[in-house]
Amino acid sequence: MFEEEQDGSSRSFGGKGADRKTSGLNWNAIGLGVSALTATAGAVLLARRSFRTQDDFELRLQTDENLRLISSSKVEGTPVVGRNGERLGKIESFMVDKYSGRVAYVVMSFGGTLGFGDSYFPLPWSYLNYDVSKDGYVLNITKEQVASAPRFKASDAPEFDTSYRNTVARFYSRSAA
Repeated sequence: MFEEEQDGSSRSFGGKGADRKTSGLNWNAIGLGVSALTATAGAVLLARRSFRTQDDFELRLQTDENLRLISSSKVEGTPVVGRNGERLGKIESFMVDKYSGRVAYVVMSFGGTLGFGDSYFPLPWSYLNYDVSKDGYVLNITKEQVASAPRFKASDAPEFDTSYRNTVARFYSRSAA
């Protein structure tokens, strides 16, 4: 059934695979096996790396909060003080740009009693600086200047479109100068 060739391989006669050279090993099967093993190992390593990266991110997020990040729940309710240290209000919420993920504005509440009659002031985030000694955000304007700042009532919140954002930015760029 097999006949030895000059190069040491054998040739089969008759039946399936007639006239096909073999060298005793099925190299096609070995190649496929090695490829499958490599693909499986790669998938396992990728999955482990992805899982570890997610775990590392969560750990960094938890430990970095005090260094560079802060929870929104810690920002909301934080006092805002003027350049002379006088309390101007407190941060109610903030607005995040949907595309960049950056905080664009905070909404500061001011006035009213027990939350009734409060006015809300949009403040550009870039004009606020956190001061540890004051345990709050400092806005480089006075209480008198806040009286003429753009504001709204909770029941009548403005559309934060380009025109409104420009009005707010112009006010604070003039007042903080």
